[in-house]
Amino acid sequence: MSELVPLLVAAMAFGCVAMIVLVVGGHLASQASVRRRLPIPLTSSRSAGLPEGVVPNPFLASIAAKIDERKFGIEGPVRTKLRRDLVRAGYFSDHAIRLYILMRLAAVLVVPVIIYIFSQILLGQIGFYSSLAIIIASLVIAVLGPDGYISRRQRLLQREYRIAFPDLLDMLVVCADAGLSLNAALARIQPEVSKQNRALGVNLMLLGAETRAGRSMTDALDTFADRVNLDEARAFVILLRQSLELGTDIGDALRVFSNEMRAKRLLRAEEIANKLPVKMTIPLGAFIFPVILTVVLLPVIIRLLAVANMF
Repeated sequence: MSELVPLLVAAMAFGCVAMIVLVVGGHLASQASVRRRLPIPLTSSRSAGLPEGVVPNPFLASIAAKIDERKFGIEGPVRTKLRRDLVRAGYFSDHAIRLYILMRLAAVLVVPVIIYIFSQILLGQIGFYSSLAIIIASLVIAVLGPDGYISRRQRLLQREYRIAFPDLLDMLVVCADAGLSLNAALARIQPEVSKQNRALGVNLMLLGAETRAGRSMTDALDTFADRVNLDEARAFVILLRQSLELGTDIGDALRVFSNEMRAKRLLRAEEIANKLPVKMTIPLGAFIFPVILTVVLLPVIIRLLAVANMF
């Protein structure tokens, strides 16, 4: 049975190479066909000013366009949830779901082969059951890895949103005091927010695009809060909705809310600073204390050994 493992790995490697050749060959053939039909070369979509992440890599987009989501059971509520998770992780492209499927397939095919090859090189000849356990463990890592990466990206973006959100509110207050409407203020601060946080700037751009397409401001704000997935953003949307419905001054409400957000950001920074002594306990106990103990006790141990050798 141990002879089946190399054959299995060889078959998986051949499948990976065949898939890569098929995809690259199809892409080159389609590009050549397009060039023959179009007398004028295609211009990049990035020249239109769209940010990176909304416009994907042309090569990856052409590969992803050949993937049918329905064949993988991604439709209806499943597709909606996956699309929401990818947007919350900062992937706004129309091809994000197809690229996600492509990366999962590549991980399932490539990761087990790579891990098995390295295990054979580092561990030498191992038994059949050990090789099978390594392949199964690598398959589990390849299947669960993309979802773990998406969750980690969401947490990192939430942390960045919390840092940039008070500055967004400050700029909104300045625009409101200058007499701009809410739509004009959001459109004015979007380039400045994009310089500090690209993902938050893209969310503001999508918010403006929804309102220009005819969607009401309250619905567009609700969608914005769902994309950002932040408690501060939900409170911000509730504040703006109440101001729009009641007809109160948005500038005063934003000024109070901005002061509160800055105070919360300062409290979070103080909380992180207060956690540092507790977090330093483990490194001190694991690395520094043994060294100090060795330096103190080593001369005593050497003297005791010397005395013991005398007798």
